[in-house]
Amino acid sequence: MTDSAVPDEDKWLGDIILRVKDPTGYEVDKATAAEIATNAQVQKAAHGPGIYLDRDHAEQMVKQAGEVLAALENDQSLTQSLERMQSAAQDPVSVGFTKAATWNGGQPGAFAYGAGHVRLEILYIKELIDRLNTALGRTTENDQNAGEAFKGARGGAG
Repeated sequence: MTDSAVPDEDKWLGDIILRVKDPTGYEVDKATAAEIATNAQVQKAAHGPGIYLDRDHAEQMVKQAGEVLAALENDQSLTQSLERMQSAAQDPVSVGFTKAATWNGGQPGAFAYGAGHVRLEILYIKELIDRLNTALGRTTENDQNAGEAFKGARGGAG
């Protein structure tokens, strides 16, 4: 689901976002939201005693996980194309195959399941990379920018 208009408070009805839904895209968005929620529950339940890694091993894992993430993101563009595939013709066989492979009444078909699986793998790998980077003491660009802004504010106040 994509926003067709960005809210603009200066215009009439500016605070209303218009969205255009196609049936397949709507099902994909619902599935993506469900996959993110499921991943969040799994991550929340997974807090345990943890594991210990030496720095070199953790660095190597970040590198390898980044390579896997790049490959999965490439695969995601392919699987989403298959998931949103339209029927080649309007004959019963083509329509039946498309429904069985993509979305049939809100139920995922083979291609939709595959696309969902790739999305879950991406969420997992991103979480792994984030946790490894945190364990290595790395911060994201946003954290660095916030820290520098904070230093600037402290310096100006003193």
